[in-house]
Amino acid sequence: MKHPPTFSGCGPIINRFEDVMIHVDKFACRGVQRLAEVAEVSPSSISRLINNKINPSFALVARVTAAIEKELGIRMDPRDLIAENGEFLTRSVCDLTGCLGCLPEQALDEFGRTQPAFTDVKPGTWVTSRNPKGFEAKKEIS
Repeated sequence: MKHPPTFSGCGPIINRFEDVMIHVDKFACRGVQRLAEVAEVSPSSISRLINNKINPSFALVARVTAAIEKELGIRMDPRDLIAENGEFLTRSVCDLTGCLGCLPEQALDEFGRTQPAFTDVKPGTWVTSRNPKGFEAKKEIS
């Protein structure tokens, strides 16, 4: 896995900040820098947040959520952006952002073929680009 989730005491922290950013025109180009400016935090904090390198503070999540809300023009619960075990309040990122239904660029390989993780995932129904069908914790064998 390219960006393994961070862990809390109860389970992995799954975020979809990057997935929401692709739905915001302002963040489509130089997204990390622009989101950092709007949220009034450092670009390195945004980068670490997006790439699961930190277990973020409430203040950071609140600032980033407010910045995304401002650009989308909608209210958003932070639990729809970051959640333990990927248990988001709104399942689909497209439903969350008001998108009419899309797939992220990660859904296709360089030849335009659907990546295995996106098999049977319809546009508008994906949960995160890293876990398009939703996060499922791997069960340990006893």
